[in-house]
Amino acid sequence: MTARKVGARRRLRSTSRARAIAAFSWVALAAAHAHAASSDVELPTVTVSSEAVSGFRTPPRHSYRIAGQTLRASPESPLPDAMAAQLPGAALTHEQGNDLQPTLRFGGFAASPLLGTPQGLSVLQDGVRINEPFGDTVNWDLVPTNAIRSIALVPFADPVFGLNTLGGAVLLRTLDGRAAPGGRVGFEVGSYGRTVEHARFGSVAGDWNTFVAVRNTREDGFAPDTASSNRTLFAKAERDSRGNHLDLSYTFGQSHLAGAQTLPRAWMNTPRVVYTAPDTIDNQLNFFNLGDTQRLSPRWQLTARVYLRNSDQNGFNSNLNGSYSGSVPTLADPVANNAVDSLHQRGRGLTLAARNDTVLHGMRSVATVGIDVDRADIGFTQAQQAATLSATRTTVGIGPFNQARVDLGDRSSDQALYLTERLSATRWADLSAGGRLDDASIDLQDRLGGALGGSHHYTRFNPSVGVDLHPTHRASYYLRYAQGMRVPMPVELTCASPAAPCTLPNVLVADPNLRPVIAHTAQAGAVWRLRGMRVRLSYTHTQLDDALQFVSLANMTQGYFTNIAQELFRTARLDVLGGSAQWQWSASLSHTLATYASGFLEPSPNNSTADASGNIQVRPGDRLPNIPAWTATLSAQFRPTRRWMLRGQIEAFSQRYAQGDENNRDANGTVPGYAVVNAGAGYRVDRHWRVDLSVDNVFNRVYTDFGQLGSNAFTGPDRAFSNQPATWQAAQFVAPGAPRGVWLDASYSWL
Repeated sequence: MTARKVGARRRLRSTSRARAIAAFSWVALAAAHAHAASSDVELPTVTVSSEAVSGFRTPPRHSYRIAGQTLRASPESPLPDAMAAQLPGAALTHEQGNDLQPTLRFGGFAASPLLGTPQGLSVLQDGVRINEPFGDTVNWDLVPTNAIRSIALVPFADPVFGLNTLGGAVLLRTLDGRAAPGGRVGFEVGSYGRTVEHARFGSVAGDWNTFVAVRNTREDGFAPDTASSNRTLFAKAERDSRGNHLDLSYTFGQSHLAGAQTLPRAWMNTPRVVYTAPDTIDNQLNFFNLGDTQRLSPRWQLTARVYLRNSDQNGFNSNLNGSYSGSVPTLADPVANNAVDSLHQRGRGLTLAARNDTVLHGMRSVATVGIDVDRADIGFTQAQQAATLSATRTTVGIGPFNQARVDLGDRSSDQALYLTERLSATRWADLSAGGRLDDASIDLQDRLGGALGGSHHYTRFNPSVGVDLHPTHRASYYLRYAQGMRVPMPVELTCASPAAPCTLPNVLVADPNLRPVIAHTAQAGAVWRLRGMRVRLSYTHTQLDDALQFVSLANMTQGYFTNIAQELFRTARLDVLGGSAQWQWSASLSHTLATYASGFLEPSPNNSTADASGNIQVRPGDRLPNIPAWTATLSAQFRPTRRWMLRGQIEAFSQRYAQGDENNRDANGTVPGYAVVNAGAGYRVDRHWRVDLSVDNVFNRVYTDFGQLGSNAFTGPDRAFSNQPATWQAAQFVAPGAPRGVWLDASYSWL
C-alpha cells in the first residue's frame, strides 16, 4: 500500500471522526435549547465564569492569578510585561531586541514567538488555544492587551488544557460591557520613540452588553533597526437571557516587527550596534470566537464554542553564509543571503462540554466531560537570494529570489476527549481527577515534489489527580500529579535532519519522524494565611521524555530539531504576599534546576571543548541553556493618599549557560546574572483623569538576558567583515537588555 493511500485513509477516518463529533455536538446543543424552551420553570441567568468560557476546565486551587482590578490599576503596558511583573517566577527574555517580541518563561518552560525556542506553555484566550499551529509559537503582539479582564497561570502540566501544556497554561479572559461599563481613552509617550493610543468602551442594554477596545503602538525600539508598530482591535457582544449566555467576539491584530540579532559579548561596550540587518516580520490576525452556555437545570450546564482563526505572517531575514568558501563571491557562493517567507495559518475548531453539580452521599461533586475538535490548514513558502554586505553590516541582494525554494502545505488535526471530577470528600479535603485523550495527526505535502511530504499520527491518554487539604481557614496543603503531551509541529518535522540543517524560519529540507514530548509532573505545596500576610511554598518536579530541542550549528542561523531522551525540571518556589490599607508588597524566590537526565552527542563547533568533528558530549546533570537557577522579585505599592499610588520592583536573575554550551564547559563561561529596578507613580487628578509615570531599569543597568554560541565573522579592522573564514572566531553571542525607559500615560475614563 502506498504512503499516499495510507494518508488518504487516515484523512478519511479523521474526517469521519470529526463529522461524528460535530454532529453529536450540535445535536446536544439543540437538545439543550429544546429542554430549556419546554421547561415550565424560568431558569436563572447564567453567570459565565472562566470555567464556562474554558469549557468548564477549572484552574486548580492556588493557581496564580492576576485579577481584573489589578490589571485596570496598572498602566497600559504590553501584556507580557504585566505578567512578568505580577506572576511569581515569570520572566521575559528579548532574543530579538524588541519589546513586542518577548519570550515568556516560567519554571524553565517558554511561550515564545520565535521558531526554534522549545515551547512548553499553552496560552488560551477565552477558551481557545492561541499557540500557532506551525510551530506552537505565541505572537504576543496579536493579543489585545487592553481587553484582558483576568489572567490565570496553571503552574503544572494539567492535560485538560490541551497539547503543549508541559510546564503550565496561561488562561486569558477578556472584558465585556458588564465588567467594564463606560469608557477609557488615553495616550502614552516616552523612551525609544514610543507612542501609544488606546481606548475601550463598554455598554449594557437589557439582556445585551457590548465592548470594544483598540490600541495603536509605534516605537523606534531600544536596539538599532528595530522600529516597529502594532495595532489591535477587540469587539465583543453578549446576551444573558433565561439561563442562556451567548457571546461573540472578534480580534484583529496587525504588526510590523523588526528584530536585532544577538551580539558578540565583546561588543557589549557598544550595545547599540547591529550584527547584521534587516530582520522583519509582518503579522496579521482575524479571530472569531462564538460561545453559548445553557443551564439545563439547577445541576446541569452545557457549553459550546466554535472559532475561526486566520493568521498570516511574512518575514525577511538577513543571514551570513556559514558555508562561504573565502573565494571571490558569486551567486552560488555569496558572503550572505536574504530570505523571504510567507506563512498562512487557518485554524478552526469546536468545543462542547457538559457540567454536572450534584451531591453524592453528602459530598459535593462537580463533573465535566468535554470534546475538542481542532483543524489547521497551513501554507509556507520561502525563497532565498544571494547578498553582499554594506559598510553598516546590512545585507544587499545581488541576485533573484530563486534559491532554496520551499512550498509546504500541511493539514493538522486534533480530536480530544477530556474529563474532570472534583469531589469534596470532607469539609477539609477535596479530591480531583481528570484526563485527556488526544488523537493528533499531521499531513505534510511538499508542493515542489521534494522530501518534505509525510504523514504523522500521535495518540495518547494523559491523566491527572490531586488532593487539596484545608484543615483550617489559615492553612492549605496540596499534592498533584499529571501528564501532558506536546506533539512535534510541522516546522520541527521538516527540520529534523542533522545531515541537512535548516535555517529558521526558512529552508526546510526533510521529513524524518520525531517522537512526542511527554511530561510527568508532581507538585506539592502549602499556603498559610497569617496576620496580614500570605505565604506559599511549592515544589514542582517535571520529567520530560523525548524533549524537543533545536541544535544550532556554527553560524547560529542553521540547525535542526531532535529528541532528547530525558530532561528534568525541579523548581522550589517561595512566595510571600502582605499588605495593609496603604501598603501592598510581595516577594518571590524561585530555584529552578533544569538538567539533562540522559547523555548524548551534540554538534556544537563553536564550543571550546568540541572535538575534531565539532561535537560535544552532554552528560546527565548538565544544565539546560538560558534557564537561570535563581529568580527573585520584590514588589511594593504605597498609597499615601487616595489620589497617589507609588510602586517599585526589583527583579534579579542568576547566571545561565548559553545555547550551544549544553555541556556547561565552554571557555566563555556563563551569561552573567543581573538585577534591575523598576519604579512608577500614578496620580488620579479627579474622577475622570489619571496620569501614570513608569520608569524601567531605573539605574540604566547594562545586562544581557539570553546567550548562544556562534562564529563571529566581523573580525576585520573596526569590526569589518573578514572574507577569510579561517579568521572567524568562536564567540558567545548575547541579547542586550533594554536600557532605562521612561513613559508617561494619561487617560480619561467615565461611566
